[in-house]
Amino acid sequence: MNPLLYKAHPLLYLTVDLLSNPTAHTAKEFGYLALIYLTVNLVWTPCLVLAAKKSAGFAPSLAMAYLLALPSLLLYLPLILTILGDVIAHEFRFSERFIPVFCLLLATQMMAALFAVSLKHPLTRRPIGLQNGLTISLFLLLLSLPLGLMLLGLNSVYDMLGKPAF
Repeated sequence: MNPLLYKAHPLLYLTVDLLSNPTAHTAKEFGYLALIYLTVNLVWTPCLVLAAKKSAGFAPSLAMAYLLALPSLLLYLPLILTILGDVIAHEFRFSERFIPVFCLLLATQMMAALFAVSLKHPLTRRPIGLQNGLTISLFLLLLSLPLGLMLLGLNSVYDMLGKPAF
């Protein structure tokens, strides 16, 4: 068994399973997952714009911010939902969640490198650099905590209504 998927949130399980074995899933499942990420990315994009404005001193275009926010959402959100679910249920044990926490650390570094080279200052057309990229990446990681709590709350409301959200 994959240690990343040990008692994972359904969004993490479906994301990893769909990426590792796409032929085992229907187009409806892929569309459902894509709809979740693309919709949540509408909330995530202004967070990236705010982070870039505070860190690098300029705001990227909304189209560029939307495209750059999507990979960070894909890497952060399922892992955060899994970890927060354990914390809320008072079942978080670092020995069981070492792999997802380590994956978050790696995702933060990968996103920092992506932001460092992809975001260019509009006047000089030079990349913003690794320090600003890491600042933006960490800012998005911290903002994924309230976003994850909001989505878990929404999921629990749907569960009470008898309709599974994830």
